[in-house]
Amino acid sequence: MYVTTSIIQRVFQIFHNEKLATAYTIEKGDRQYLVSASHTFDGSPDITSLLIYRRDNWVRVPVTVVFNADSRSADTIVFLLDEDISPRHPMSLNPAGLIIGTWAYFLGYPRGMRTSDRGINRGYPLPFVKAALVSATDFERHGFNTLFLDGHNNKGFSGGPVVWAPPNKPSDVRIVGTISGYVVEHPIHGTTKEELSQHETNAGIIEAYWVRDLLEKLP
Repeated sequence: MYVTTSIIQRVFQIFHNEKLATAYTIEKGDRQYLVSASHTFDGSPDITSLLIYRRDNWVRVPVTVVFNADSRSADTIVFLLDEDISPRHPMSLNPAGLIIGTWAYFLGYPRGMRTSDRGINRGYPLPFVKAALVSATDFERHGFNTLFLDGHNNKGFSGGPVVWAPPNKPSDVRIVGTISGYVVEHPIHGTTKEELSQHETNAGIIEAYWVRDLLEKLP
């Protein structure tokens, strides 16, 4: 599969409550929405605007929260936008047929990094693209679909889309999840063999969520 402008131009770097994260657009009818990770907005009950990076500045964009599965459940939040911020490229939201052991890609802005739009993204920085193996799915956890990926996630990717295409139809690129974070583990002391709980390392297991029937939950 190829990660083309149909998904790249849907991805944005956002800033809220001293946190950098990623978000992406979807549509239902004549409305456009912005999807991200709920934990970025923990402690913010009334969210009426977001900061989105464009042309070397943070631009305030008005939003309305229309869905929020909090960070303890499915870590997915959806905002209604007053007006479109991305082109409406055809894009499917559908994890049907997802195959364990195949490759997926996720997009975002690791550790606050961003790249020039190179004149092709209307002043919005281009996201980083990383690959991960579809490792496991859990269709029972919290009543939502949880997708586990074998790869290396970084802070800043939270809220970014996971995209995948069937191996026999690489052009059928679809969004199959929203990045939540990564599993951490604690290193073992070389001499005492005790777990060093005050230190964390990236375990290489990425968690993403797919909210079933998401479009039906939106106004």
